[in-house]
Amino acid sequence: MPATKCLITGGNGFLGRWIVSELIKRTDYAVTILDIFIPTNAVQNDRINYIAGDITDAEAVRAALKGHDICMHVASPPHHFPPEKFKKINIDGTQNVIDACLSEKVGRLIYTSSASVLQDGSPLENADETFPIPKTFIETYSETKAIAEAMVLKANCDSLLTCSLRPSGIFGPGDTQGTPGFMEVVKKGQHVLQIGDNSGLFDWTYVENVAYSHILAAEKLVAGSGVAGQAFFITNGTPTPFWNHPRALMAEKKIAPPYLIIINFHIALIIGFLSEMAGALKKMMGKDAKEGFTRVRVRYISSNRYFNITKAKTLLGYEPVVGYKEGIKRTMAHFIEQEEQEAKKKAQ
Repeated sequence: MPATKCLITGGNGFLGRWIVSELIKRTDYAVTILDIFIPTNAVQNDRINYIAGDITDAEAVRAALKGHDICMHVASPPHHFPPEKFKKINIDGTQNVIDACLSEKVGRLIYTSSASVLQDGSPLENADETFPIPKTFIETYSETKAIAEAMVLKANCDSLLTCSLRPSGIFGPGDTQGTPGFMEVVKKGQHVLQIGDNSGLFDWTYVENVAYSHILAAEKLVAGSGVAGQAFFITNGTPTPFWNHPRALMAEKKIAPPYLIIINFHIALIIGFLSEMAGALKKMMGKDAKEGFTRVRVRYISSNRYFNITKAKTLLGYEPVVGYKEGIKRTMAHFIEQEEQEAKKKAQ
């Protein structure tokens, strides 16, 4: 009997690479990686195949999915991308994936959504899948992920079983956003700053656990299992005060802030507004303006934002395979090793 064929969109991204690794380790699937970027050192073998392609290209997606049994739709732009990119990739790209799955008779589609689909600026305390999707969002990323998730779940039918996974605060070796951002803050000496009183609990999730949840979803996504057409929150199940997380990462490097400057939440909102206006002015003047300190970020890090994973445990059989504290150690061991290798190169 031929091996199950599974295609991962965005398979060369941070999470995508971990999913590929888990598929190779835990299944006998033949894996196809569809990504706009294929590294020059990528090695194809009897288990792994690489296809360079853009999910916004409908024909490319259809051709890539031909002959596959499962699609894990992971591709999504990073948070600093402009709104039009989110719409094109998260919404139009997802529609292309759904259409291709249906036309090519791919039986299972797992969508990598985000816990941010509930993000309207209000606190989220032990939020589960019964919480309604908000009517308004505080950022385009969350809105487009919510729209795409709804599209995927609506597409669920006898010929295409679908489900959606909602991870929160992914971190781990290979992280390109959160952990490097915290490390940059330390280099600038800004780790002495804290917004708010650190009373808000936040769900951080080690990347291997998120990857593992995709394997479980693929195995459980069968008729009659109760998984089809459903969304699932995926976390480590250990909500922690937001600022404790970067400090735990830095503690692995024996770094701690010598003192703290605590910025009041309302004052931080004003600073965020002024930062946004400065960025808008730069763009109007034709200058490059990366997203900096914003009101969205202030709200994001100052309120409770943690989720209930009972549904994932019950229907997917999900349990974190790596604990939060161990995840911290593994993450920083990776980044410390990277720094040491870079230092050696510079010294040569």
